[in-house]
Amino acid sequence: MKKLIVLLLIVLTIGLVSAQNAALQPFGAWSSFMGNTVSCSRALDYDYSPAWIYGVTGFAFLLNLEPTLCPSGPTAFDNGFLKHNAVYLGLEFDTRAFSKPDSAASDELKSAFRQEQINAFQTVQSAMDSGTPVFGWELGIPEYYLIVGTDSSAYKYCDFDGSIKHCPYDRIGTSDIGMAEFNLLSRTESAPSALYQVSSALSFLDSYQTNAAAYALPGYTMGTAAYDVWLNAMQSNKADQFGLAYNAAVWTEARIYASIFLKEIESKLGTGYDYSSLRKAQKQYQKVAQALREICGLYGFPPRQQDFTDKNRNKTISLLKTAKKAEMKGNSYLKLFGKELGI
Repeated sequence: MKKLIVLLLIVLTIGLVSAQNAALQPFGAWSSFMGNTVSCSRALDYDYSPAWIYGVTGFAFLLNLEPTLCPSGPTAFDNGFLKHNAVYLGLEFDTRAFSKPDSAASDELKSAFRQEQINAFQTVQSAMDSGTPVFGWELGIPEYYLIVGTDSSAYKYCDFDGSIKHCPYDRIGTSDIGMAEFNLLSRTESAPSALYQVSSALSFLDSYQTNAAAYALPGYTMGTAAYDVWLNAMQSNKADQFGLAYNAAVWTEARIYASIFLKEIESKLGTGYDYSSLRKAQKQYQKVAQALREICGLYGFPPRQQDFTDKNRNKTISLLKTAKKAEMKGNSYLKLFGKELGI
C-alpha cells in the first residue's frame, strides 16, 4: 500500500512539473531577448502575435551598430526602455542584475558577489515554484535563455537547438562580460487598449528617432544614422564577417515584424481613422524588410568565406541605401499617422 501511495505521489509530481514546463515553450527568434519575451507572454496567457510584441516594445524599429558590425550590436544597449514599453502589453519585468567584481576587489566584495549568485538562484527557484516565467543572460553563450526549471545547484534552460541544458548557479556572471541578469515576468492588473498600445509605440518611435543617441552606449550608433555606420563598414571593407551575418539576421527579423505590426494596427483599431499614411508607412517598411532579407541571402550563417566577395559587398551597399531611404520615408508617414491618433 505504501509503495502504491509513493508511486501515485511520484506520478502526480511528474504531472505537475510537466504542466509547469508545458507553459514555457521557447519561441525561435534571432533576438534572444525578444524571443524570450514572446515565450513569457504566452506562458502568461496573452495571445499577442510576435509582431505586436516587437512593435509595441519598439524592438521592431531598432538598429544598433558598432563601426565594425560587432555581433554585440543586438544586445549592447540598456534594454530598460524595452522593459518599460512592455508594460503597455500588460507585461511587467522584475529584473535582478549584478556584475562580478574585478580581480583586485576586496574579499568582502567577492563574498557579496557569491551571495548575489545564491540569492538569484533562490529567487528563480521560487519563481519556478509559483509558475512565474523567467529568462536569464549568458547561461550559455552571451544571449538570453528561457529557464524551465532548476535542480539542487543549477538552472535548467532551453538551448537554441531545443535541448534542455544545465548551468551551475555559481557560473552566472563569471564570464569575461561579467554580467548577470534575470528577468521575471508577470501580468499587470490589466493590459491597455490597442489604441493606447499603438499610440505609445508611435510616441516611442518618434522619441527614438529624434534622439537615438540617448538610447545608445558609447561606441554604438542607433536610429537611421546606424545605416551610415553599416554602409561605412561595407565601403571600407572593415565589417566583421560573423557580425555582418548576425546583425543582418537580427535586424531583418525586426523589420519583417515592423511591417507586420503596421499591417495589424488597422485590424486592431477598426473603423474611425484615416489609415492612408499608415498604409504608406507599411509599404515602405515592406521595402526595408525586403532589402535586408536580400542582404541575409548574400551571407550564410554561420558565415562562409566564399560569401564575402566584392560583388556581394557592392550589392549590400546598394540594398542598405534602399533600406535607409525607405525607412526614413516610412517614419515620416508614421509621424502623419500619429497626428491622426492625436499624438
